[in-house]
Parts: sequence; structure tokens; C-alpha cells
Amino acid sequence: MLARKIFFPVMIMLSMAAVSCSTKKELLAEPVKDLNATWHIQNVTRNTVDITPYIDAADFKLTLSPDNTYTLEGNNIPFLVNNAAGTWSSDDPQYPYNITFKPADSTSSFSGSIATPVSKGQRTLSITFNPGCHSNTYIYTFEKSN
Repeated sequence: MLARKIFFPVMIMLSMAAVSCSTKKELLAEPVKDLNATWHIQNVTRNTVDITPYIDAADFKLTLSPDNTYTLEGNNIPFLVNNAAGTWSSDDPQYPYNITFKPADSTSSFSGSIATPVSKGQRTLSITFNPGCHSNTYIYTFEKSN
């Protein structure tokens, strides 16, 4: 009899607890990758070989502006575009996989694949491309300039 008196109240409390607990799945939205910045070269590889020590990239700066214009400074190395200015776009603001540059004095555009990993708490930008010769693949890894 005592077991019955305890059993029913316990069952009622467990039922109420189960009904009152609702799990809500929180959806985390992927943030938009802000590529608007002045970028300087951190690392350059050609065909998976690090060639950073052999190139003069100290003055190389790529500025991607919010109005989708770009400027290049100090470009004396192979890059996706060689023109100093033009427009740029990415294929998706949250999940960008490609970036396209269109020089101001050209009707052609040039695309490369990109990655936007975070390194040491800062967003980086990697651009992979073939500058005309398909047997050479370059990966430029950029950091934001301060």
C-alpha cells in the first residue's frame, strides 16, 4: 500500500517533468566572411613548395573594398591579376569558395578558389590559382594588415 502511495505521485512528477522539458535546437548561423580589408602576403606556395623566402612580397598589398573594388600595390610577382585596380566579387558571402577579379581596363575576369580559415584568432585569406600555366598552382595566404 505504501509503495502504491509513493509510486503514483512519483510517476505524476516524472510525467510533468518530461512534458515541461522541451529541447530547443539552436541553429547557429554561419557568419558572413568579411573580406574587406588590406591584405599582405604571409605565405606563397607553388606546387606545394613554399617559395616565400625566394620572392619579394614585402610591398605586396591587396585591398578589397566594400564597394567591390580592389587595388594592388607592389605587385612584382605572379598573381591572379596584374592590373592595379578593378572590381572583385565572391560567389557566396557566408561560404565563399571562389573570388573573381575584373581589371578596370579589361573585359576579361580572372577567378581563383579561396579559403577563409581563422589563424591565431584572425581571419586569413588563401587564394589558389593557375597563372596561365596549368602545371603551376599557386596558393597565396594573406593576413589582414594593421
